[in-house]
Amino acid sequence: MRRVSANYIYTNAGEPIRNGVVGVDDNGTIVEIIDHKGQEKEYAHTEFRNGIIVPGFVNCHCHLELSHLKNRLSKNLGLAGFVNQIRNHRLSGEAIDDTDLADAMESIIKDGTVAVADICNTTDSFFAKQCSKIHFVNLIEVLGLEGEKAQWIMDKALATKLIADETLGTNSYLTPHSVYSLSTPLLEMLSKEIATNSIVSIHFAESPEEEKFTLQRAGGIAENYASWSLSTHDAPTENPVEIVKKHLPRWANILFVHNTYLGAPQADELARHFPNAYLVLCPASNIFIENTLPDIPMLMGTGMPIALGTDSLASSPSLSVFDQMRIISSRFPSIAFTELLKWGTINGAKAIAQDHRLGTVELGKTPGLNLISPFDFANNRLLPTSRITKLI
Repeated sequence: MRRVSANYIYTNAGEPIRNGVVGVDDNGTIVEIIDHKGQEKEYAHTEFRNGIIVPGFVNCHCHLELSHLKNRLSKNLGLAGFVNQIRNHRLSGEAIDDTDLADAMESIIKDGTVAVADICNTTDSFFAKQCSKIHFVNLIEVLGLEGEKAQWIMDKALATKLIADETLGTNSYLTPHSVYSLSTPLLEMLSKEIATNSIVSIHFAESPEEEKFTLQRAGGIAENYASWSLSTHDAPTENPVEIVKKHLPRWANILFVHNTYLGAPQADELARHFPNAYLVLCPASNIFIENTLPDIPMLMGTGMPIALGTDSLASSPSLSVFDQMRIISSRFPSIAFTELLKWGTINGAKAIAQDHRLGTVELGKTPGLNLISPFDFANNRLLPTSRITKLI
């Protein structure tokens, strides 16, 4: 057994434990939690660290397949400009290679992340995931605007999911890309396929261009489709909230990703309709693409739980959940660290249905343990110099 200790243990299951000790067996299972309650005593072979110990992080939105595009795209071009760049790289035949993927996976582990909800358009990442200790939820993304190709697109997605099921187990789900990138016939087909899904993810309210497109056939997204000679005849014509209410399973864990331009009325309507909805924030990506952040205090007021994602290395300098926490802490200093920690750990674990073993420091769980140091103990806040060290 390995024992670790720090100035405080933030368990997410109660108040922080001052000078607490956590014992972990060789499988990473927590077998001992010691709260001295002010009567500290030494335990043999205990590793003491200055800082705070927290559970491992959960990344609720990632695109490992885009890791080869790190530092290769221009920023602040808006969603339409970003998507256009991604499309051009894909049309050139570029794909992630083993080195890019290995580097991305190594960085995820080093930054203390224990689980990832990863968007998959291909099978490119499947082999590496077989060999990884990270828990992956594989979201097989479905998109396509041409209604006459809907069945072909669906068959291809189902074939990809079958490979995922055979090679990676049962943590794979079909999921829509967004409200603006699927034809109505494809949405209807997909809606039937995911009716019993326990997890669904969708890019949502990432840009005002989404609603401009679905309601007016205007804006940058519409201009992209015109320049690509794609007909928009079969695209949905309602507002984005109505589209998701119509086509997503109401009782699933719905991961609404980005929410950069989500307004209070729309957020409240989502909260009323989807009782298990999660708002997944990817602040580094939002800054890179749209040069802005969601109204996070407003989103907190909806009552929907918030989780964190990184998006891809095409739009984020790292795949570190901790980096997302630091950005939010810097931009919204009124948000308590304990809230941020929940977003990056237990809320994410609940969103991907892994809270029975991840997200909190409790006996019998295998959450992983990270050290954050230095830490502002007086104000219970991250410091600009705070860094993460993976312990378990």
